[in-house]
Parts: sequence; structure tokens; C-alpha cells
Amino acid sequence: MKRTRFLLILDTILFLSLVVLMEPRTSLTVHEWLGIAFIPLIVVHLLFAWQWIITTLARLGAKGAWRLRINAVLNLALFVTFVVSAFSGVMTSFIALPGLGIMSATFGRWTLLHNQWTVYFQVAAGLHIAMNWSWIVGAVRRHVLARPSARGDAAIAAVAGKAA
Repeated sequence: MKRTRFLLILDTILFLSLVVLMEPRTSLTVHEWLGIAFIPLIVVHLLFAWQWIITTLARLGAKGAWRLRINAVLNLALFVTFVVSAFSGVMTSFIALPGLGIMSATFGRWTLLHNQWTVYFQVAAGLHIAMNWSWIVGAVRRHVLARPSARGDAAIAAVAGKAA
């Protein structure tokens, strides 16, 4: 599977997971377990983006790289809001952690922190999607909406010709 196709699938799973996590009618059990499952998906996303991160850091000082700087700041904000939201969410676990035999501490302040920072995370995620919209549209066009290649069409025609 090509890298771009894999990232498109991973990002779609992340987006849909985020939608379910933010839906108020999602059960607490689903919210907690999906929230925990979201963490390794973000780690994989970051590992696949690592080369971009390194390249971006090296180019931040370039003249006229204002869009790159905005994107880097936005991605940093997204990472920080994710870490605070995820950590505070784990600390407020009523179901998942006790299910693993780990008792959580007091909930009041962690819950307040989690509720506040998930809003920041939602905003940062929305801005992240908006900032990368052209990549998303291009990837969907190439990997979801694209017709099979001419070579693929020729192979299909050859098979169809032999069958006839």
C-alpha cells in the first residue's frame, strides 16, 4: 500500500474517531476505550509525518515561509492540546483504567482540565484539517475517485478480449 493511501486511511480513521469521541451521546465506555485506542493511532500518524516534521523545522527560517510557520505552530498546538486532553482523559477514567486494574485518582480537576482542553483540541484539529485541505482533496482524488490507470484499463481490456 502506498504511503499516501495509508495516510489517507489513517487520517480518515482518526477523523471519524474524533467525531465519535466528541459526540455527546457516545457512551462513556466507548468514549474511554476509543480515546485510549486513539493514542497509538496518533503516534503512528506522527511517525509517518516525522520526515515532514524534520524538513519543516529545517525550513522555518526561510524567507517567505509564513504558511510553513503557521502550519508548524498549528501542529505544535494540536500536539500539546492532544497530549493534555489524552492525559487528563486517562486520569478521569471511570471504566477503562479500572477495567485494567488501575485505579484513577480524584476526578474533579482532571475532568475540568479534560473538558477545557478537548475544546482546544477540537479547534486545533479543525484548523489542522483546514490547513491541509488541499492535500486531503488531492489524496481523495488520486486514491478514491481516480479511474484505474491506462495500464490497468489495457490489462482489463486484454482479459476481456481473451474471455470473449
